Amino acid sequence: MNPYKLALIFHWKKLIVIFAILSFGFFTMNILCRISSPSDERELDRRIERLLTNSLRIYHRSYVQPLQEIVNRQHLSSYDASSEVKQLNELDRRRILVTGGAGFVGSHLVDRLMREGHLVIVVDNFFTGRRRNIERWIAHPNFELIHHDVEKPLQLEIDQIYHLASPASPIHYLENPIKTLKTNTIGTLNMLGLAKRTRARFLLASTSEVYGNPVV
Repeated sequence: MNPYKLALIFHWKKLIVIFAILSFGFFTMNILCRISSPSDERELDRRIERLLTNSLRIYHRSYVQPLQEIVNRQHLSSYDASSEVKQLNELDRRRILVTGGAGFVGSHLVDRLMREGHLVIVVDNFFTGRRRNIERWIAHPNFELIHHDVEKPLQLEIDQIYHLASPASPIHYLENPIKTLKTNTIGTLNMLGLAKRTRARFLLASTSEVYGNPVV
């Protein structure tokens, strides 16, 4: 069965609970807005922020994480990873750095690059990434894992950089906003510096959260 369908069937009851919590929360906020005086606006703002933070935490732990685990288990059991790796000659093979490569998206990118026969270096501090996402490649000669935070400079010789390093979801942004900002500023500057020094091609991946709600 498709892992996404399996996850949705398995967690439908949790979704109902989550929506009930959110509905109750917004109903409570509506009541508070009606009975609160202007002098209570700051306290109301703090209550709303706590409510939204707790709702996101419940949603992430009850639905997002179990869904990712089911998909990853299905992915791990679906094939023998090493048997699908192409053999490239030295001219065609690239040394590729993937920051945040132990994350959900990054690990699937690593799978693709490894199967294509490239030399892949994963840099991750495991703040939200998981080692199990890339365990299938640990012993492969084309793969290297470096436990490192991109906020600190890194000296490597590479041909391409896929910069995916960042806390993985709004729940992590809210819990550690300073870490998120430093990863996406200092970390990106460090990777750009590495790309400049090695003349590597550079790809920055991002999410819609950084843009807010633009008009265009």
